[in-house]
Amino acid sequence: MHRLRQLGRGPLAAAAAVVVLVVVLAGWLLLRHDTPALAVASPSPTATAEPTPTPSPTPTPSPSPSAEPVVACPLNGLPVADPLMLTRTALSVQIENHPLARPASNLSNADMVIEAPVEGDVTRFTAIYLCRPTVGLTGPVRSARYYNIDVWQDLRVLTVGFGASNGALQRFAAAGMPYVNGITGAWPWFTRFGTNPAPHNLYGDVEAIRRALGSGGAIDRLAAAVGLLRPPFGFDPKVTLPSGRSVAALEIRTNSYWRFGWSWDATTGLWARQDAGVKIVDAVTGQPLTVAHVLVQRVTQEVVYGDPDPGGNPRRLQHLVGAGDGTLYSGGRAIALRWSRPTASDGTTWTYADTGEQVVLLPGVIWWEIVPTAAGVTES
Repeated sequence: MHRLRQLGRGPLAAAAAVVVLVVVLAGWLLLRHDTPALAVASPSPTATAEPTPTPSPTPTPSPSPSAEPVVACPLNGLPVADPLMLTRTALSVQIENHPLARPASNLSNADMVIEAPVEGDVTRFTAIYLCRPTVGLTGPVRSARYYNIDVWQDLRVLTVGFGASNGALQRFAAAGMPYVNGITGAWPWFTRFGTNPAPHNLYGDVEAIRRALGSGGAIDRLAAAVGLLRPPFGFDPKVTLPSGRSVAALEIRTNSYWRFGWSWDATTGLWARQDAGVKIVDAVTGQPLTVAHVLVQRVTQEVVYGDPDPGGNPRRLQHLVGAGDGTLYSGGRAIALRWSRPTASDGTTWTYADTGEQVVLLPGVIWWEIVPTAAGVTES
């Protein structure tokens, strides 16, 4: 090849060289068509003795759906279908748990549920809605209670209820708590519905409340006073929880006749709700009410006299500022926890009792049980 390049300096020499190469190549193709291509040089004047094959162009891959960032709900770590939901204030709706009010609607669409004793040590639900839409009406909606102050101060959510005792209203005002009271303020989102007798037939339209947020109305002034959402836990789909102890079911008794609990379903990987031994369904879906995590917080509780309900029963006041024990039921296991909240303005911190490390959960809905220390919790 070096000699061909030297000859190629004159026009005639170049032409001659090309003719010679063509003849040689034609003869080779006729006589030695089975000879490997690397046995002769390429006829190109710029080729080398062993040319490197030119790779085929690699098509530009289309973006993989998994490459898109996943927007997660801060209250449970689950994917959010509509990120605009996260720009609104979280609503904390008071939902009844009286036998005449069952089955409730849209508990399965809540991002987190808190359950706490009220008068008589029966319980009430506080369902928090932020990341997922509700279907139809939500409820039955009932009145707010003392512990709603702590829920607001801890998580920064807007309480939605239908009435409250005089003592509770005074406490709300003293704390500066924003709340929606369906009995006052001419709020248009509440209606009587269904065949249950009053007061177990009062429902609210959560989606209508959400649409009102940002409209410049009175509810926006309340939302502005709520503060920034403060989720109690972080979430990580790859986290490994402590082993704990195996639990198939738990039952909580707040008095001699009020019992409820959860059973573990290894097939679904969820806890299913029972009240008085009966499985509970959501009226919206008709499906059993299930959650990924059941969180039990042991607290001191006092009976409040002088502010009775219409039946003359004294109220309950849970002390949610301080420190105490708890249990996380997750993955069919029970894990001992500690909780701490030094002041009312602090959020509750949850740590593992054995290590002191802060709790990080697998994504999934949490049902937060506020349980008096005198109540019974039985595992099986």
